[in-house]
Amino acid sequence: MLISGNDYVERLSGYKREIFVKGDKIQNFVEHPNIRPAINAIAFTYDLASKKDEYSPHSDLIGEKVNRLNYVNANAGDLIARLDFQRELSMRTGTCHYRCPGADAICSIYPATKELDERLGTDYHKKFLSFLKEIQSKDYACTGALTDTKGDRSKRPREERDMYVHVVERRNEGIVVSGAKIHQSGAFAADVNFVLPTQAFKEGEEEFAIAFAVTPEDEGVKYILQNTGYQAKLREGGSFEAGNRKYGDRLTCTVLFDDVCIPWERVFVFEDLKAEQGVLTNFAISHRCAGAACKAGFIDSMIGAASLMLKANGLEKVPALRQKIGEMVGICEATYGIAVGAATKGFNDYGSWQSNRLIANAGKIIGVEGFNKVLMNLAEIAGGIPVTAPSEFDLRNPEIGALVEKYLKASPNFTTEQRLKIIKFIEFWATSSHLLGGIHGGGSPAAAIIFLQMLADINSKEEAVKEALDIDK
Repeated sequence: MLISGNDYVERLSGYKREIFVKGDKIQNFVEHPNIRPAINAIAFTYDLASKKDEYSPHSDLIGEKVNRLNYVNANAGDLIARLDFQRELSMRTGTCHYRCPGADAICSIYPATKELDERLGTDYHKKFLSFLKEIQSKDYACTGALTDTKGDRSKRPREERDMYVHVVERRNEGIVVSGAKIHQSGAFAADVNFVLPTQAFKEGEEEFAIAFAVTPEDEGVKYILQNTGYQAKLREGGSFEAGNRKYGDRLTCTVLFDDVCIPWERVFVFEDLKAEQGVLTNFAISHRCAGAACKAGFIDSMIGAASLMLKANGLEKVPALRQKIGEMVGICEATYGIAVGAATKGFNDYGSWQSNRLIANAGKIIGVEGFNKVLMNLAEIAGGIPVTAPSEFDLRNPEIGALVEKYLKASPNFTTEQRLKIIKFIEFWATSSHLLGGIHGGGSPAAAIIFLQMLADINSKEEAVKEALDIDK
């Protein structure tokens, strides 16, 4: 079924969670100035889904329409519809919508549990389908957690056990887990948080080869939110000083698991190295493909800001600056085209459609490079003012406000306040966590390059050149 964004917020308000911001435990987390923008972004995923049929497909599992982000893709068209949805979400919010990892988790656990059951005669897939049915029936917002803190990277997980989420105890009712996940987008504002393995494990490391779901009823889960300069700006208040006050910056957290008991019905992989690797691989590829679509949406937002900045400055007819916007459009569509190509050239994996692994990893590389280039173009178009301008509080100050109004005015088609809003929005893009998030979300570019080296058929390319040059060796 489909619910509204307001329904989601109301449900979230009923959850009791241990959330920490700047060292303080938050009581009314739904209305906290750092948290509310992330909630608004997730709420928008509900409202947009109800406006377009392709964003709310029919689920055979429950016999009703469901949010595209809670749907198991059966073919390339399904996956492309998800990419379209994510691109529009990123463009309209100018930030992360937080549910992408949850969608990736659903579409990676589905085939892994099916393979596991066929191989061992277990019932993990049946349990997963039962839980997915609940997710779709109640229209839950899901996220996914992968990255462990790892500790000393020169050591194997067995030597740094506490730095990885691991099984502490096995009980009749479930497993007890301990550890931490870092860099987690929006976990504090979700109904369900899928916890997945951070890397491929070896024999003897089975205690780390687990996948499960956390819900608000689980005790012992704590969330520590990031604290950047942007978050401080949100706490300062103002209607537009933060640039993107409604939806905010990409907000992440560290999730602590302090001996949390997970019931067996929400444990989907348990100490199985093959299933764990299947979940990890499909998640990484799915996230890199979807990440390219999200980056296209972010670039759409930056293109809109760049064009408005030119108009607000009276420079919209300058060819050199218009050309930079043309470059931004080209990068945007190329990045999105790679995502669509990965979806189109994908494959069926136990009844779920997965992205083409080679093309999806290429999308990661091109997407990061393109994002950097677009950000440079945006900075050149905007000039230095996004990081040097007076604040909205100065504009409203009775002593200096009139002078700020006078000296920050440019094109007569825009008021000073309108121009300052655009400036602050560009400042948000230039100074927010999106750049680092874009580089490392879904794995670093180095990880994608390793995949590309493994997957690329270099021999066929060599043979083509040898044949053209009549080289026999």
